[in-house]
Amino acid sequence: MSGDWNIGHIPYKRAILMPEKTAIIFEDSPVTYRNLNDGINRAAHMLEKKGIKKGDRVAVLMLNCVEFLEVYFACAKIGAILVPLNWRLVGPELEYQLIDSGTRLIVFHDSFLGSIDLIRGRLKVERDKFIFLKSGSVLPPGFKSPACPDWAEDYHDLIQGQPITEPFMEKPVELSDPLAIIYTSGTTGNPKGAVVSHLQTYFKNFQVNVYIDGTQDDIIIAQMPLFHSGGLFIVATPALCSGMTMVMRRGFDPNEFAEDIQRYKGTIVFALTTMWRLILDTGKLDQTEVSSVRCVVGGGERTPPSLFEELAKRGLHMQQGFGQTENSAMMLVPKEDIQRKMGS
Repeated sequence: MSGDWNIGHIPYKRAILMPEKTAIIFEDSPVTYRNLNDGINRAAHMLEKKGIKKGDRVAVLMLNCVEFLEVYFACAKIGAILVPLNWRLVGPELEYQLIDSGTRLIVFHDSFLGSIDLIRGRLKVERDKFIFLKSGSVLPPGFKSPACPDWAEDYHDLIQGQPITEPFMEKPVELSDPLAIIYTSGTTGNPKGAVVSHLQTYFKNFQVNVYIDGTQDDIIIAQMPLFHSGGLFIVATPALCSGMTMVMRRGFDPNEFAEDIQRYKGTIVFALTTMWRLILDTGKLDQTEVSSVRCVVGGGERTPPSLFEELAKRGLHMQQGFGQTENSAMMLVPKEDIQRKMGS
């Protein structure tokens, strides 16, 4: 790789330092740091063959998956700017963000084929830059996942045969370069595209890992969506930067979340206040062994003292965090101040 240190160096370095260590357990299937970096490099070479250059915007409309992270880090390596799209948005909202960001290429899951088909004629995305990917979601009986349409190309067909070598950049990717554009709703008007740099994300990695004392021995359980700054910049990037193993699911399921803590002996668990409420409502935590957990992170909204108390009864002492889309992680209440700042 050429250039100064950038976010694309994270999987590259981990693949050298601990190639056989499990980076991600996605839907119960392990992916090593070597395999993750190989996939990222294939994606980077594919994007380059598609004509994507430094500064171009690449959008993703995807559920959580390994390929989301492949595209994210591939963009980081070649200097493209990731535009993660909230999959809860409807056609006109997606259209606005894709046009406003100047997106040149979009990777989307089959689940969102209808939304993209509806707006594709009005986008500034060339015909060969719509990339389709099967999500693997479980469908109700009688339903079949759609096939790749004739106006798109299949992601796995495109990366097959691509080299696993590190991409070489004539224009180095530097820390001051933009990494992503994440849309955030303002109080008035349309959502604003917040530009997040490699440098900001670099320091946030260290900030988060200092807060949670993260190490390569940790197993983090979090089902935050990767399109959100919390899932991408507070969970995934710091976890992989420090060499953790990250347990990941396509989406949030409160029963599965509780089961994963015991199944994988999670040491760090991360869920927003609303998610913790749903987890508690299932009653699963009462049958779950949580002795492996040393750090519990929550927040995202005002949290009532009763929620802290319910978790504490089960041996989970939640440290409330605060963040913004523009800045990702901002602060985390230290363990010794949980009681004093409860209800903050």
